[in-house]
Amino acid sequence: MKNRHIIQLALIALIAFNFGCETKTVDPTDPTDLELQLEALMNNNTAWGLNGGSVVKDGFDVTSQFDGFALSIGEFTYTTQNSLDTAWPSSGNWEFVNDNPNKILRSDGVEITVNITGSKLILSYTVSNIGGKTSGINGNYEFTLTSN
Repeated sequence: MKNRHIIQLALIALIAFNFGCETKTVDPTDPTDLELQLEALMNNNTAWGLNGGSVVKDGFDVTSQFDGFALSIGEFTYTTQNSLDTAWPSSGNWEFVNDNPNKILRSDGVEITVNITGSKLILSYTVSNIGGKTSGINGNYEFTLTSN
């Protein structure tokens, strides 16, 4: 008998909880998180640059090595100006990783963590496949770019 009352109370609580929850209807015309991130990355067809930004490699500021750097992001393409090709190729393609709007994969195989806050774009990634004379390019990079 006691178990029956506990079950009834649990059912009443469950029903009350369900009525108290709002159900959110999804409008199929609303942009997805990926579409919103793509739009933000494309930055109204304006390049991202180092004006007030920085480049940090393995904890050291190396912004001076990227003087005049600019990154233009298109619909799954990108181009750069004044870059070190081994750290940021002059052009290529990219895609979202596993439908995650905060992870992209460049066509050279480098996976990048993306964070957009206001007018700042922060890109974090590791270069680890460079050998020979350019092996000094290997490391952990963080580009903090601003809308030009």
